[in-house]
Amino acid sequence: TEIYLDRDESLGYICSNCGQRSFWSWDTRLVRIRDLSIFAYKAYLNIYKYRTNCPKCGVKIEKFDFVDSYSRCTTRFEALVARLCRITSLKQVAELLELDWKTVKDIDKKYLKKQFAIPDYDNLRLLAVDEIAAHKGHKYFTVVMDLERTRVIWVGKDRTQKTLNKFFKELGRKRTKKIEAIGCDMWDPFIASIKENAPGAKIVFDKFHVIKNYSKVIDKVRNIEFKKATEENKEAIKGTKYLLLKNRNKLKKNQKERLQSLLELNENINIAYILKDALKGIWNYKSVGCANRCLDSWISTASASEIRPVINFAQTLNRHRYGLINHCHYPINSGKLEGMNNKIKVIKRIAYGFHDDEYFILKIKQGCSPP
Repeated sequence: TEIYLDRDESLGYICSNCGQRSFWSWDTRLVRIRDLSIFAYKAYLNIYKYRTNCPKCGVKIEKFDFVDSYSRCTTRFEALVARLCRITSLKQVAELLELDWKTVKDIDKKYLKKQFAIPDYDNLRLLAVDEIAAHKGHKYFTVVMDLERTRVIWVGKDRTQKTLNKFFKELGRKRTKKIEAIGCDMWDPFIASIKENAPGAKIVFDKFHVIKNYSKVIDKVRNIEFKKATEENKEAIKGTKYLLLKNRNKLKKNQKERLQSLLELNENINIAYILKDALKGIWNYKSVGCANRCLDSWISTASASEIRPVINFAQTLNRHRYGLINHCHYPINSGKLEGMNNKIKVIKRIAYGFHDDEYFILKIKQGCSPP
């Protein structure tokens, strides 16, 4: 559907640079602008666009209040595109509206840049720092989350100390001093940056990160035992990685039976598995004394196991004891972290293939912010 717009010449022309009204014009050209569809028909607005002689800026293209400068779509049509991009992929939006996917992406990116142009860093008290794999290979982003309002507030390329330093620099000393606790992984660059930039904030190693790291230890033990096992026992160990990593209550009946057979077959795997459940108990305590005794007991048991990966992990926990015990004062909810990580994984799957880091970061902020 082609719609031709007329104009009231007495209203003059608006400068696209400063917004000042002028009544002098130069040449003109007909522009065709995509608008919201009328029933099943695509709608296009046709209007003559002038160059105006602005008293302040000189000769400039005039501005319409219903379309952004240099855009071929009305602002309300772009708003529709942006809303659809929040719930589905670029490809599906492009097919639905019969647009090129690059056009859809440019519209969505422009909308997101406006939405997140001014970051909200006010009243930050409890934060979490995590890392995500951006693309295939060893490419990571550092993500900073506001745990109280459940939103991502900052994303930086890489996962180095310098990366996180950039966040604190952007945050400023005044706001940084108000941060009481920061949850993170036992990743030394993050720890070093927090200690340097926010010395008053308590570092908390939450359950989600610690158990995730210990799951890797269990898999190391499984691989070691597989190499030592007889051919018959190798068949019993093969393919059990996810049985050991999943919570027992999430396993099906036949999976539970296979897991039990494995634990009865191999003592070292059994010890490593039992220690996983025992490790979770540290986060059940609100008393510093009780948490310390629980941690001491776990480290003592792990050290006596004579299983090298388990012993190494126990030594790591002992070195980072302060961050485990700080959970008694700041019980950072690992469920929020896990929820945000799952959201980011979905965003990554939908946006995969479009190698635009800036756009990917904007989509993370959008997807991990309140509606």
